[in-house]
Amino acid sequence: MQTKFLGALVCLVMGGASAAFAMGDEHRDHRQYSMASEQTIHASGTVKSLAPNHESLHIFHDPIPELKWPAMNMPFEVIDHELTHPLEVGDKVNFEFIQKEGKRIIVRIKKQ
Repeated sequence: MQTKFLGALVCLVMGGASAAFAMGDEHRDHRQYSMASEQTIHASGTVKSLAPNHESLHIFHDPIPELKWPAMNMPFEVIDHELTHPLEVGDKVNFEFIQKEGKRIIVRIKKQ
């Protein structure tokens, strides 16, 4: 009896999940997915290099506990190249970035 009940319950849940998945975009809440994949991470570090076009830079960042990253030198893109114009190599900065499609994109940056 329990086996039949569990089997029916699994079918019901799976059918509901399939129906929810099949719904059009107008019925889905994409905010929960974008928040998970585009969580804003706060960090600080030192500017090590700037691209000539100001669309990317390398930062030696302090440890980032949220991501379990140790301190390291990493490339970052910027959402707006105007963010990097006031920066120079050697500047200490606080910044916020998101990870999207395998890229780290700075959305805010400020000299310390």
